[in-house]
Amino acid sequence: MGRFSLLYPLRLLRRSLHLKLLVSSLLVIALIMAFAVYVLYLGHAEEQSQKASARMQENLSKIFSSTDPDQSEQTALGRISRSAIDSNLDTLICRANGDLIWSNLHMPEVIKTKKTICGDFMTYLGGMDLDYFFKKHTMPNGNSYFIYSLRFLRNTGSGIATYYVVMVDSAKEYQKHINAYLYYRIRQAMFAYALLASLLIITTFWSLGSLRDMARQIDEIRAGKRESLGGDVDRELAPLTESLNQLLENERQQTQRYQHALNDLAHSLKTRLALIQITTREMALGRDIQSNINEQILTMDQMIQYQLRRAVTGRQRLANKGTEPVPLIEKLLASLAKVYRHKKLQTHFQFDDDALFHGEQGDLMELMGNLLDNACKFAISEVRVTLQRHGQQLCIHVEDDGPGIDPTQSEQIFQRGVRADSSPGQGIGLAVVTEIVDSYHGHISVDASVLGGARFTITLP
Repeated sequence: MGRFSLLYPLRLLRRSLHLKLLVSSLLVIALIMAFAVYVLYLGHAEEQSQKASARMQENLSKIFSSTDPDQSEQTALGRISRSAIDSNLDTLICRANGDLIWSNLHMPEVIKTKKTICGDFMTYLGGMDLDYFFKKHTMPNGNSYFIYSLRFLRNTGSGIATYYVVMVDSAKEYQKHINAYLYYRIRQAMFAYALLASLLIITTFWSLGSLRDMARQIDEIRAGKRESLGGDVDRELAPLTESLNQLLENERQQTQRYQHALNDLAHSLKTRLALIQITTREMALGRDIQSNINEQILTMDQMIQYQLRRAVTGRQRLANKGTEPVPLIEKLLASLAKVYRHKKLQTHFQFDDDALFHGEQGDLMELMGNLLDNACKFAISEVRVTLQRHGQQLCIHVEDDGPGIDPTQSEQIFQRGVRADSSPGQGIGLAVVTEIVDSYHGHISVDASVLGGARFTITLP
């Protein structure tokens, strides 16, 4: 059930041009917006980082501008006024050898490492050999800090000494600010995405209006309400419309030719049937023989009319409320018993009283006529027909006690021109049956019967 629920949207997507255009466009817009938010986030983070750097540079200027000469100081910098510098920045002045010369600290985690911090910084900064250094550094405990360093030289009287001014500032507020900025941009992007998605749904629906109109016209052609597609279509669809109209016109001309040919054939056959009927009357045959001949002539006339209508209009337009199958099958069995009376066949017919064929009588006669004729032809002494109703489906079994059908030919025999034996014939009976069953979206199969011969099973909706 879970797998089906996942595959259904994919199947729906593959079958819908509207959904393909919509999903692909929304995906592209989502990627562009995600990239834009990421770029804006990086730009804002860099801007805030530069502000932190500028603040530390300003504090550095205050340090050097607030010094007064004092020979007692060992820093060679003079006295630094603590009140003039930024009290929120932890500031240290270290020698290159790791000695702490001067500090102004307030963060507890920095104060705890006061004795070793200069040595740690000199190990970290000395290896890079940089006069200027600025970086956001994340500690193993997850806390982030901005580190700013400037290297300078001073003459201490005994020689040139290297000093580092190091400033440390917590990046918590910076991280909060850029996170808040990121969430703000994400909310903006989601709102814009929802707005664009709504507009895209409307525009794609409007853009595909011509295709929907064409589909509606094709449905009207199927229903017989119009003969061709309208010419007022978009420029891109004009070649397709012209091709379809040309195809429809060719089909109409071909159908008309078929109709004329079939009308001529039907007229010729009806004339011959009428002559046969008149001849049998003049021969003064017995009443039973005369009745049988007239019955067969009437059946042939009905079959000609049915085949004529089917060739011209197709089965779907001939569908009606349904046909009672039992009387028709009984009539066919009685007729075939006369044809194959030399075999003295035993026919058994079992049926459900509520069985109903949801189609035209001519289709059922053609279908059952071919199956029953085959069964009687190959049967030795017995033919069995079973008619059952399973819910909304009609199940038909036709069995005989003949030689049966080789399992290797169980699929080929339903193809036009293929025969399962060497008897004379064109091999189209089962092909016609298969075409009729397929036209009603049914299923036909063949297997071995308990009687010893073949069993044909047909399931119809």
